[in-house]
Amino acid sequence: MEIAAYVFTGICSLFALIKAYYSANKQYYKELSFKTLASLAFIAVGIFALLANEAAIGVYGLFILLGGVLGVMGDLFLGVDSLFKDSKEATFVHAWGVVCFLLGHISYAVAMLTAFEFKLYLIPVIFIMPIAYIAVGVTKTNIFQNKVQGGFMTIYFASLGLGVTAGINAMIVSNASPASIMMLCAAVLFVISDCVLGFTAFSNKRVIPTSVKAWVVPITYYAAQLLYMLTMLNP
Repeated sequence: MEIAAYVFTGICSLFALIKAYYSANKQYYKELSFKTLASLAFIAVGIFALLANEAAIGVYGLFILLGGVLGVMGDLFLGVDSLFKDSKEATFVHAWGVVCFLLGHISYAVAMLTAFEFKLYLIPVIFIMPIAYIAVGVTKTNIFQNKVQGGFMTIYFASLGLGVTAGINAMIVSNASPASIMMLCAAVLFVISDCVLGFTAFSNKRVIPTSVKAWVVPITYYAAQLLYMLTMLNP
């Protein structure tokens, strides 16, 4: 089972790179196909990792796998939103995709917080991300022109901050065990992916070229998902 987890890690990585290639070349349907395949592949990694290690079968494994499933759902929603001709329908589908990712980030954070005793002095770290998001969002993007959207995305970045904080906590409590290093790296990679995605979508100026986004976002995103899944081999 462990070997299967690593095999599907390679498969997911390959599909992610192909997805990035088609995204950079604006071949939408091919990109969507490999995006879906890559997402299903990291779920396979999680399932095989869970089956390979009985110790992971519990609250930690449940929430890690749930986070992955929510990520797949988010991928599907955001992958098909542009197929809707009605703008309201497209916005609705897109919103559900973002909600799925929000819940996924929370699920990963909960998994880490249940695995390690939380150090209360780290609570202020959680707020660094949403505060930074507000500061950058107000001055460098147009996201807060829609207050509801801006407010929701602030909550979204708070969930990213929770994930990073939980990863730091895991590092401290476990004395930087390999699994905790993977957790923190995964949380940080999610931050990079979403920041690049947000800047290209809402920046007042084109700070990041679209071609760069096409490669950076899937590489960091799927790397994060794979790292979380692989932690179940040694939670």
